[in-house]
Amino acid sequence: MSYLIGVGGALLFQLGFSYAIILASAGHGSFVGLGAMLLGLLGVPATALINFLVIRAGRHTASSGYLVRLILISLVLPTLQLALLLVVSVFRL
Repeated sequence: MSYLIGVGGALLFQLGFSYAIILASAGHGSFVGLGAMLLGLLGVPATALINFLVIRAGRHTASSGYLVRLILISLVLPTLQLALLLVVSVFRL
C-alpha cells in the first residue's frame, strides 16, 4: 500500500501539476509549456524511481522518517515548473 501511495500518488500529483502549468502557459508565445513538458518528461520517472527506492530502504524504520523525504522529493519538480512560469511571467521573456 505504501508503494501505491508513495509512488503512484506522487506520480499523479506531478502529472496533474505539469498539465496545469502547460495549460496555464498555452498561447502566450513563451516556451514555458515546452519547458514544463521536458522537465516532466525527465522528472516524473526519476521521482517515481527515487520514491520507490526510498520506500524500499525505509520499509523497516519509522514511517514518519521517510514520509517527509517522500514529500520533499515529490515537491521538487512542481517547484521547478512553478519557478519557470514565474520567471517568464515576471521578466516577460
